Amino acid sequence: MDFADVKKIAVIGSGDMGHGIVQVAAMAGYNVAMKDVKQEFLDRGMGKIVESLDILVGKEKISAQDKEDVMARISATTDTAEAVSDAQIVIEAVPEIMDLKKSVFSEVSASAPGDAILATNTSTMSITEISKAVNNPARFAGLHFFNPVNRMKLVEIIKGAETSDATADVLVKFTEAVKKIPVVVLKDSPGFIVNRINAPNQAMLSAILDEGKIKPDELDTAMKMVGMPQGPYELADFVGLDVFVHTLKYYAETLSPEFQPGKYLTAKVEAGDLGKKTGQGIYDWSSGKPLIDGTTMCQDITPMEMLAIQINEAVRVHKEGIAASVADIDLAVVHGMKAMAGPFAMCAGMQPEQLVTSLDKLHERFGLAIFKPEPEVADGSFKEMK
Repeated sequence: MDFADVKKIAVIGSGDMGHGIVQVAAMAGYNVAMKDVKQEFLDRGMGKIVESLDILVGKEKISAQDKEDVMARISATTDTAEAVSDAQIVIEAVPEIMDLKKSVFSEVSASAPGDAILATNTSTMSITEISKAVNNPARFAGLHFFNPVNRMKLVEIIKGAETSDATADVLVKFTEAVKKIPVVVLKDSPGFIVNRINAPNQAMLSAILDEGKIKPDELDTAMKMVGMPQGPYELADFVGLDVFVHTLKYYAETLSPEFQPGKYLTAKVEAGDLGKKTGQGIYDWSSGKPLIDGTTMCQDITPMEMLAIQINEAVRVHKEGIAASVADIDLAVVHGMKAMAGPFAMCAGMQPEQLVTSLDKLHERFGLAIFKPEPEVADGSFKEMK
């Protein structure tokens, strides 16, 4: 399929990611069908799109007529065949359950045109494994938008074992058409680029909670002082502790058992304290905002430790051939994490000893081998990586 042939998009799932993808595609001029299993889910998704567009109208970023035009391009249905039968790109955005995703794509594959591109918005799961449910997996790829879709710029295009270059090329052009920044992930590996680089930091955050020596407020305050829009624990609550725990469990199965979520997070999820969406998580969200004491910063775990972890994992990502270049890794981190700069750029002027000291401290403190410095970090040769 040529990119010029792409006129209609189908999105399977109307939750936060699904309706966000529908909105940006419709705003880019595409006709979009949004499919879900219940009308009430569709109504909620459509309501969220209207709410988002109303904010843009209020800020005079679009006109009232623009809003009407966007909404006119969106249809909603509970029938898969109706949604995908004339679509050129189908994007799945259902919960992160492998069997569910395979079931969706088995149905989509049977109903969509034979040359339609099929893409999953999974943030961690194996593209190659999901593609087993699709006939002609050369037309299947990952298309990972970041949350919230209407504000985050990055989209990772992930190639599975059989994804064709032509499929990836169309998705790159589609990503640019919806005014996002594409980064191609060359190798189907857990977490892809951004989430993989952040994975060891997630393990550290879990270990800190179990250790109990540092209050979440203290670490979040320290991170905000260096320009982060949200502290890491605030972000975990915002996304959902169930998602956080699920992700760590997946990494424990696919990367290292050391990613297994700790007792604190597991207990929170079992108690139903999932963060913002339940009103209680690591923080109290009953007022709609997290109740955070910002008066004290921790001193022993600092932004330096988190940066050292990032560059160490970024080096592993580069060595494993997951990304095409250091520039792509930095670009992905900047736009996928709202960082000031990517790990390679941030660490370019640092002495290797600074990074090694931080990593060795974490390895000794928490006993996790994932914090051991890579040779290229220890000798500084990561600075020569291209």
